[in-house]
Amino acid sequence: MSLTALLWLLLFVVLCVMALRGPSFGASVYMMTFFALPQMWWWGKSGVLASPRWNLIGGVIFLVSVVLTYRPHVLAERLPRLRMMRTLMVLMVLNYTLVTLLVSINFELSTAVLFLQVKFIIIVFLMDCAMQDETNFRRVIITMLCGILFLGVETTFLGAGKSRRGRLEGVGVPGGNSSNQLANLLVTFLPMAGASIFAKDKTIRAVGLITSPLALNTLLKCNSRGAFLGVITGGAAMLLLARGKERRLLLAGSLLGGASLLMLIGDERILDRFQSTFAPQNEQDASAASRLTFWNAALRCLGDHPWGVGGDCYKKILSQSYLAGFTEEHRSIHNGWINEAVQWGVHALVMRFLLVYQAFRCALAGQRVFRGLGVFDMSLLGLGFVGGLVAFSMSGFFGDYWDSEWGLQLCALCMGFYRIALIYQKQHDSQQVTVPAMASSGQMWAPTWSPPMIGGARPSLP
Repeated sequence: MSLTALLWLLLFVVLCVMALRGPSFGASVYMMTFFALPQMWWWGKSGVLASPRWNLIGGVIFLVSVVLTYRPHVLAERLPRLRMMRTLMVLMVLNYTLVTLLVSINFELSTAVLFLQVKFIIIVFLMDCAMQDETNFRRVIITMLCGILFLGVETTFLGAGKSRRGRLEGVGVPGGNSSNQLANLLVTFLPMAGASIFAKDKTIRAVGLITSPLALNTLLKCNSRGAFLGVITGGAAMLLLARGKERRLLLAGSLLGGASLLMLIGDERILDRFQSTFAPQNEQDASAASRLTFWNAALRCLGDHPWGVGGDCYKKILSQSYLAGFTEEHRSIHNGWINEAVQWGVHALVMRFLLVYQAFRCALAGQRVFRGLGVFDMSLLGLGFVGGLVAFSMSGFFGDYWDSEWGLQLCALCMGFYRIALIYQKQHDSQQVTVPAMASSGQMWAPTWSPPMIGGARPSLP
């Protein structure tokens, strides 16, 4: 067993023990098996770590940790917006089950995808339960940043993956080890990492400072056209929604993005691929032209099967017939939005859109609360979540990974962020009511509330 494998196993055991103290440590155990699943790296391809069940083990430990240590905040309340998101996810699971049982083209194929989607949604529920207060929320943020950092270190310094036709392949996470999938994961969390640079908490700021450039370097190696569009739209959304000091900080951070853009334009291969998206049909490259054909074929299938065909049934069974005359191979749709509708029905696409939209509203509402409190590091983090959702959805439009696990993980982070923001707002409002009452009675008063940081001690209650 290599030293890296030994260290991974040691850290796993330590976090398992700490998971008995708080649900956020259970989240850390699971994320270890997500970002650093041993069998996907050279140091875990043999021996005891080679088992593919480490991710399942991590999920079970996360579940046990939440069951044993779940403690809602004293000021927590049932929030309609979060309840709506949970209801949507339950309806999505119900729909996946009905499509698989009643209308799927192949029961076995659809069942495999159904189990994956159910697992992803269970993880969202567990993450939501794990982020009931600011301390646990902070730990989860650090865990996600460390996961991205691990990918950046492996690809930048340790030579993980191989370059094929100018694109990084063979690196990633469960369900996402192609260049496009890895790029989609990175653009999902890169805005959060960039916002963490301005955190008042020293640990988060340090991890963010190290993670951001390494993640950006890995993204450039992926050479993904869809990710490039995601970065543009995500950054534009953040700047559009920012105000005052937020915008100034974002503009300062965008200098790094500008430098990376120059590097990206300097790579003729990615520039050619990007320009081909907007070129006339007779000038498009083979990839862009094929993509339009794939989309048209999938839309014809959707017209024939508006209730869905089941998970992976179009890609592995029906695509050949709908692409007859163009190719004899089974091909994917290369469009996450259409893929959701073809697999699970048009109504499934509506539910997925509503879920992402509600996550967007959670992040934006929490961001405005912190802006009103003058806590700009937290408001920037909210903008990072907004930018990540926009980048994820735009990049997912160009590939079959809009239903990926990391997109739902970001939705869970938005849910936790919204809850923390409203708890802080209640603490602030309670303090505002207490101060005049004490002053009118002639009592001495000393302030007990201070603006929250993304880390550090939670404000004391009045």
